[in-house]
Amino acid sequence: MNIDSEADKDLPRRLYPHHATITLKIDIRKINHDGSLDPEIIGNNLLGEYGISNKAIICTSGTSEADCIKNVIKMLEKLNG
Repeated sequence: MNIDSEADKDLPRRLYPHHATITLKIDIRKINHDGSLDPEIIGNNLLGEYGISNKAIICTSGTSEADCIKNVIKMLEKLNG
């Protein structure tokens, strides 16, 4: 499908290719002996020693709105285990 052709301009938006950007904030905390989480979050300085930061961006695309959303769902399910 050529998005720029005159015939395609009448297509509904949902049929166009779509792109999704997922932005994650990462909080890593110590687990206390009683099972509670420590209020202190590991900062970027320490995370940098592991080659990461407290933010992540994941991207995916799809041939349509529905395809893109399905890809997002699959990615989130994989993250959730």
